[in-house]
Parts: sequence; C-alpha cells; structure tokens
Amino acid sequence: MERSIGVVEFRSIAVGISAVDAIVKASDVKIIDAKTICPGKYYVIFAGMVSAVKNSINIVENESKDFIIDSVVIPNVYEQVFAGLTGTSEIRQPQSIGVIETLTSPSIIWAADAAIKATDIDIVEVRIARALGGKNICVINGALSDVTESVNTAIQYPQEKGFLVDYEIIAAPHKDLYRAIL
Repeated sequence: MERSIGVVEFRSIAVGISAVDAIVKASDVKIIDAKTICPGKYYVIFAGMVSAVKNSINIVENESKDFIIDSVVIPNVYEQVFAGLTGTSEIRQPQSIGVIETLTSPSIIWAADAAIKATDIDIVEVRIARALGGKNICVINGALSDVTESVNTAIQYPQEKGFLVDYEIIAAPHKDLYRAIL
C-alpha cells in the first residue's frame, strides 16, 4: 500500500474544521492531525493511497479555495517526517545542522520530506506554527555535504510558492547548540 499524505492550511478555523469532515467523507483517508495554529489559521494532515489523498484535496480545494493558503500531496512519505512532527526523532550522531523556515505548514512538511529523500540526513524536528507566530521550521542533522544538498532540495517548493522565510546551514555547531535544540 502506497502511503501518501495531504496537508492543507486554511485562513479560517471554521472552514478548516468543516473541511476535515469533507476530507474523510470524500475518500478512504485517515486524519493524522488537525489543529488551530498561529495566527488564527487551521491545518489538517491526512494519509491514504495517493489517489484517495488527491481526491480529498481536489474536493476541499473546489469547496474552499478562497480560504486555502497552501496545500500539497506528498507520495511515499518517509517515517522520519512523522517522527519529526511528533518529537520522537532519533539522531544517529550530532553533525552539521540545517534549519528551514517557512510561512505554511504544507510547505514545511514538503520540505522535510524532500530533505530526507535527497540524502542521508536525520530530521531533528518539524514544528508547525505553534508558538512561532505562524511560521514553521524543520531542523535536520547530518554530514555537511548531505545537509547542504538536502536543504537546497527542501527549499525548492517553498521558494517557488513564496513561502520560504529563510534557511541556515551550520557546519560543526557548538555542543551547546545541540543541547538547546534536541
């Protein structure tokens, strides 16, 4: 079974809550997460077969397009993305760090998935707009060359859409930085 996720961010909490119902009624998908986020937005992450996820996204986009800030369908999502979202990531060895900052939840999840698929890195954390003023971050760890390549790949979608805030690559960070972010 191919695992795919859909992520949609709304500028209306009421529309977002209603969309969750439409998403699960439209196709055989499972809600992974659905919450209010700063500042007064709502997002939903759901999973299923690629065709089911695409169908639910299409229905919600047709019904609520004026309230959608961003949406993506990501096929074959790596498990490390979910570990990053839930704070259960395992870091093999602290090395270089990459930080990606975006304006939307779909763009940061897309970035995290693209980063992990690009090279052999670890996802430290994926934080969605809670206590971040509506911004989102993804922190990755690995060899400097891998982190650099993964960040360059990960920023493509948010950059094309105008949702990229910034990114940083930190080679050989001080051990205190690891204590602060892990």
